[in-house]
Amino acid sequence: MERIKVSVIIPVHNVSCYIEKCARSLLEQTIGSIEFIFVDDCSTDDSISILENVIADYPERKNVTHIERQDRNRGQSYARNTGLKIASGEYIAYCDADDWVDVRMYQVMYEKASSQKADICYCDYNIVHKDSIQCQHAVDCSGLDKVDFMKRYMTSGLTVVWNMIVRRDVYFRNNLKFPQNITYCEDFWLSVRLMHFAEKVIKVNSSFYYYNRLNAASLLNEPSREACEDMLCAYLETVDFFRNTGNIEHYEKELSWRILAAKQDMVLNPEEYDRFLAIYPDSHRYITSCPEYFCNRKIKFMMWMLTHGLGIVVTGINHMRKLARR
Repeated sequence: MERIKVSVIIPVHNVSCYIEKCARSLLEQTIGSIEFIFVDDCSTDDSISILENVIADYPERKNVTHIERQDRNRGQSYARNTGLKIASGEYIAYCDADDWVDVRMYQVMYEKASSQKADICYCDYNIVHKDSIQCQHAVDCSGLDKVDFMKRYMTSGLTVVWNMIVRRDVYFRNNLKFPQNITYCEDFWLSVRLMHFAEKVIKVNSSFYYYNRLNAASLLNEPSREACEDMLCAYLETVDFFRNTGNIEHYEKELSWRILAAKQDMVLNPEEYDRFLAIYPDSHRYITSCPEYFCNRKIKFMMWMLTHGLGIVVTGINHMRKLARR
């Protein structure tokens, strides 16, 4: 039997409106030696029955299509890790069950990764809105050394796992899997580590992945206080990771920008000033250099004053903000 080239892992939880399109885009992939691992995270709708009906339309994929069922709802990271444990492919990929992919995606990416002996191959992607589809170009790695590429990667818009295939050995040689203590920003947490350990990273300049923003239940559509806490946790643990690997001096500025963005709302609440000041104070030296797509000028001004003992002025600004909203 020919070795599986790519294993695609798809967590499934209450996506009955989207699972058919996702599944068909996967089962119609032009690559032959591929397996699909759908992980049912205890869906309470008819997602799985829809999925089973779709799979029945592709009998040639029956032996390489698996539905793994969790014993209880454990979240996307756990579901992805469940799939990773049983994946047998040379490369590992992930697809969210409310998204879909171009049918050529995994063949093109595998052929390029295999021919160039790359550990990671990634592509551009499309963001699907209600009335439009917006093409997004992932950061380009060509011509960059590892440090410069990592800096650009960590400050790019979306740091995700679904637009890449990763050699299976990168996961298991470095004991990598999704963190199960966070449910938001887990892609950043893992993808940065994968990029760090990969010896060769290449890009396909094609928009193969369709990231669906129509799902109102998506965490990214409704970021909460818990999501912001997860972001902070992901960034702080990544600081620790690079400190332990001896690389923090290369990436402290970029990680500090993300930390500042994650804790920026704290400067709008006097009760959280002390917490803002206490969380990774080293990030404060990068307030003025922080790009505006992370923190706008007004927020950076308030941060700077707070870190220079001018909390009373920041409180005054917040008071005027409240009056302006009345």
